[in-house]
Amino acid sequence: MMQHIILCGGSGTRLWPLSNRQTPKQLLPLFEGRSLLQLAYERNSVACNSVLAIVSEQHASIVEEQLLGAGAAGLCMLGEPVGRNTAAAIALAAFVSAPETILLITPADHLIGTPEIYAQTIETAQLLAAGNSLVTIGLQPTYPETGFGYIQYNGHDVICFVEKPDARNAARMLQSGDFLWNSGIFCCKAGILLQELKQYAPEIYEPAALAADEWKRSGRLSLEAMQAIPSTSIDYAVMEKSNRVKVVPSTMQWSDVGSYEALAEALVQHYQYQNHQAVFIESDPLNNMVIGKEKLVALVGVENMVVVNTPEALLIMKKGKGQEIKQLHQWVKENRPELL
Repeated sequence: MMQHIILCGGSGTRLWPLSNRQTPKQLLPLFEGRSLLQLAYERNSVACNSVLAIVSEQHASIVEEQLLGAGAAGLCMLGEPVGRNTAAAIALAAFVSAPETILLITPADHLIGTPEIYAQTIETAQLLAAGNSLVTIGLQPTYPETGFGYIQYNGHDVICFVEKPDARNAARMLQSGDFLWNSGIFCCKAGILLQELKQYAPEIYEPAALAADEWKRSGRLSLEAMQAIPSTSIDYAVMEKSNRVKVVPSTMQWSDVGSYEALAEALVQHYQYQNHQAVFIESDPLNNMVIGKEKLVALVGVENMVVVNTPEALLIMKKGKGQEIKQLHQWVKENRPELL
């Protein structure tokens, strides 16, 4: 059995105003009353006998409530007073775990279908991790996405990691057939990860060790201890440098639910989406998405629209423009920060 490490950070800015500082996307109960966090726990509970949630102190109580509500046994929480990216979070998880414990590290905000393929993928990752490899899950790309990192591979061997490419290189990598999307899901022994972190990123290893000792003594992390850890990703700190890295290619259905288009697709394809406060006249409700039930929303003669109706703000967006929500979020941050 493994220990499930759930990385509960992420602000979900591209799902504003539905996602906000108080309730980021991974905590929204959008999927038949369950959140992405709860779905992440449920699909990994068969392979893991305990769970450690790395969470912002701000969201600790709601994360605990949701995980206990999903039936989490052996729950442990590590609250960060400030986020310092994935290298810090994963290092802390490794320091507070027994060295031989295999850690299954997953984000809280991913949606994964095809449970049988996912289970097979994780089983293979566990076997490789038991052999002292640092394992990452790679996804077969289905289109030339420029917002993901890529992994060039041969079997389980990693040739190289590639940062988010431009459109031309993304198309080239898709056509080549020997690149995978980097899913951000990892599997490894705690002690092996710390060995590699100490070798390749001592500037993270040393302050993270001090912060973990503080947490073991007091049950809390101080702001000073967290701020002493450099903010960088586990990919940059370790995975791109270590010679222990292996990859498991997977064809599982996967989404980071990083846009309203992705959310609309997930709700329509995988869940019984209903909104009884939405009325569509001369419009196709499958090509329009209305989220929010505070008041009646009527769409007349329009197509491919997303309408998000919250008490704080009303968003009306044409599908295909989801990436521009980042610009909108920045404008709101500068001009109406109280709405965040």
